[in-house]
Amino acid sequence: MAASPEWTHPADERILRYLEEHPPDYVPLIANRLGMHLGYVERRVEALVDHGLVEPISGESIYAVTERGERFLADEAAAAAADCDD
Repeated sequence: MAASPEWTHPADERILRYLEEHPPDYVPLIANRLGMHLGYVERRVEALVDHGLVEPISGESIYAVTERGERFLADEAAAAAADCDD
């Protein structure tokens, strides 16, 4: 089973999945649609940017999942599937 990196938070995968399904989008809209506090989502998106999982698309802070972010999600899905097989 692949473990998530230590820096990740539970919301990170939700944010990545949202951006994968609804690219690109503004942080306030992401927070609203996921029912999360805006400040928290802003911090988590910045962490995801710092680790190369999402990237700003324009100067207006519109974000989308990177290829690395897609690989992260695929690894998480594989780990969840492996847990179901146990």
